[in-house]
Amino acid sequence: MGVIGGLLIIICFIFFWKSPEEKFRAKLKKNVDNQKSHFSEISLILTAGIYTVGIDFPAGKYILTAKENYGDVFTSDNVKNGINQTLGVGDKNIASEFNNLILEIGDTLTIDGELVLKLYSQRVNLVVVPREVMGQELNLIAGNYICGKDFIAGTYDIELIKNYGYITIREKKNLSNIKFRKYLGENIGELKDFKNCSIEIEEKLEISGGLEVKLTPSKSTYLYN
Repeated sequence: MGVIGGLLIIICFIFFWKSPEEKFRAKLKKNVDNQKSHFSEISLILTAGIYTVGIDFPAGKYILTAKENYGDVFTSDNVKNGINQTLGVGDKNIASEFNNLILEIGDTLTIDGELVLKLYSQRVNLVVVPREVMGQELNLIAGNYICGKDFIAGTYDIELIKNYGYITIREKKNLSNIKFRKYLGENIGELKDFKNCSIEIEEKLEISGGLEVKLTPSKSTYLYN
């Protein structure tokens, strides 16, 4: 009985265990499904950041069009037919448009660089779940900051105040692992801001050089754009 019981526990664990990401997706989908559907077209302008489908904009089939500059665009690994390429304007070797990108609830779309990107769909369910706004507004200069001690955990928009330098976030379980790293600067073509950067308790935030940045708690893009 002991061996059989152990095997049953293992089988149940294999079939019913869900990762934190799967639990997040399931909860988000349930919250969206519980709201009244409203279908219409949608057009959004996005800049550098990490956007979560179902929070920052609705799920659906989209056309991506570069409006200004250029930058990398990619989806989370789970997206079956995603995107992972550079989009931009004014260069024949760089696509300016990407058609038929299907994004489901919980997927993420990341934009890097100075790219200004238009997201358009002719018909989507406009329902989203507002992001829980957590954190605090603060200005930071060069230094090391521990989330939960020096500032509140949350999802932040990062904005350049002045000068140049790197902003780095290191994982709490292994500080040698870099979760996020961007160079911000005042020159043309250099990154000026980045939206929806999640910082968790015990993660380390590093700012180098003469860089000064402002951190502001992120809101849902579609609801507040």
